[in-house]
Amino acid sequence: MNLRNEKCQIEIKIDETYTVESRDNRYYDIIFIIFNPNNYTHNDFYKVVSINVNLLNKQYSIALVGDYYSYDTDCALLDNIVLTVLQNDTITQIDVIDRKIVNRIKLDCLGCNYGIYKVPTGYIIYGEIEITMLDMDFNKNWSFSGKDIFVSTTNKMPFKLKENSICLYDFQDNYYEINFDGQLISKY
Repeated sequence: MNLRNEKCQIEIKIDETYTVESRDNRYYDIIFIIFNPNNYTHNDFYKVVSINVNLLNKQYSIALVGDYYSYDTDCALLDNIVLTVLQNDTITQIDVIDRKIVNRIKLDCLGCNYGIYKVPTGYIIYGEIEITMLDMDFNKNWSFSGKDIFVSTTNKMPFKLKENSICLYDFQDNYYEINFDGQLISKY
């Protein structure tokens, strides 16, 4: 995943080579910062998201250690100098200039979460079992669940964010469309 604004460029990917507490970690040519806010150890079930930051005049990388069910597509948002990263049930906000975690939020949700999206009234979290709406301060406004998990076996897009609504297909090929208030607009 790549993000860009006038202040920086960011590349996010899963780092399969990084092992917590190991001396055999891949050597990075540029400044390397490790954030392990949940204090995962070598024997824990975790995944590392590698964040490469280019600030035009300097570069560095961050290893963000988090939940094993973390993904590197649709997992982050860049707003000015704050990078917001979703790792399953945890949102971490990083100030990319000061290289510090400025906020961490643990979500109360069911199943795995795949993506985070900013909408005018807050954030939409695309999850396996539920779609969640958070306000601008990451407080939960509502959640919506279908009859089954939001994945498709028929090559339909299980999650599609539209201008004023969200279209969903579940595992049983049921279709739902909800608005940004969590209200069901249509289903079949």
